[in-house]
Amino acid sequence: MSRGLRTRVLVLGVAAVVLLHVAAYGQVNAVYVESNLGNGTPNTIIGYSNDGTGNLTPLPGSPYLTGGSGVAPPPGQALGVQTDDDQQIVINPAGTLLFAVDGGSNDVAVFNINADASLTPIAGSPWPSNGSNPSSLGLLDNALGNGSGFLVVANKSSDVNQLNPPPPNINTFTVAPDGTLTQNTALGSTRSLPVGASPSQVAIGKSKLIFLDEFQEVPSSIRVFRIKANGAVGLLSTTPVPSGDHVFLGEMMHPTKGVMYAALPADNQIGVYRYSTITGAMTFVTTVPNSGLLACWFAMDKAATRLYTANTESNSVSVYDITNPLLPVEIQHIYLVATAGDGGPGNIALDPTGQFLYTVNRSALHVLNVAADGTLTESLTPVNMGVPDGNFPFGLATVLK
Repeated sequence: MSRGLRTRVLVLGVAAVVLLHVAAYGQVNAVYVESNLGNGTPNTIIGYSNDGTGNLTPLPGSPYLTGGSGVAPPPGQALGVQTDDDQQIVINPAGTLLFAVDGGSNDVAVFNINADASLTPIAGSPWPSNGSNPSSLGLLDNALGNGSGFLVVANKSSDVNQLNPPPPNINTFTVAPDGTLTQNTALGSTRSLPVGASPSQVAIGKSKLIFLDEFQEVPSSIRVFRIKANGAVGLLSTTPVPSGDHVFLGEMMHPTKGVMYAALPADNQIGVYRYSTITGAMTFVTTVPNSGLLACWFAMDKAATRLYTANTESNSVSVYDITNPLLPVEIQHIYLVATAGDGGPGNIALDPTGQFLYTVNRSALHVLNVAADGTLTESLTPVNMGVPDGNFPFGLATVLK
């Protein structure tokens, strides 16, 4: 090879390395938590950037005002079921929009996710949730095939600060490509639920199915709906907890199979169900034990080979091998680093790279390392999010920009 050719190859190689470095440096691996500030205090979304080793720094402009208020017990009172929820924050698959509940002011906030992962409220945000104490969001992205989709809101009606609330319900919005919400008005787009049911999670399954965890219904049940093109939801089936069990609290859908996992926290078990994409009927398969106490929240890796549960009462996380989706096997049970005012972990989420797992524990955000086999270690000091006492942050969502 001539000297000139070697020089050109060297220059091109150096340029490629520089470009790769710039591209890698320009990516932002972000995680968001809702501060859930209640009792009239302005609610916010707290955003952090992960430097690739698990260390977190606040995103530009964080925290971001939602325009509403979160939900918390009155000063001096114990926490009830107000925060027994999941999917309080959801992000669209493109990573451009973030949706969040305002449980105390009964509305839903929508943000643009900017190139640096900072958040900007979109015009018109927040929107009334058409109910009391919104607790969970389910997004059917591009369900209409033209860039528009649906947002399903569970209104919990469990905020003790709201006197004489209406019955809980689920309510649907049409989501425009820019994130603007429009309340659907078709008959059935708002469906009342039993008084006291305290729905905790809206999980989206295959074939436009909606799985609603009615945590405190008697008996505790999961209702399955299908959403129609006009935003109306039709009830397909209702499944109570297995005989002898207490309550459902937590759902996770398998991404490619008609399989769902339902937490049975009072019994320290995980229920496994098949479901029909045609009829919406759920079929009980089995329950598997959990080594922790009060397993309520789920996360799953992209390959759908590992399932994670946050176990509130034991301050721990469990890892399951779900290579056989119908028979999860617990392969690790790890206790979290103790923090001041521990209330036990709540929401749980993997980062987009699959290298880190986050969980919220009162005012602390834990960052755990994920090994190649999916098992966990915790070597980093949990991040104090600065949320005042008497407030209980919830909701977790991640994005790679």
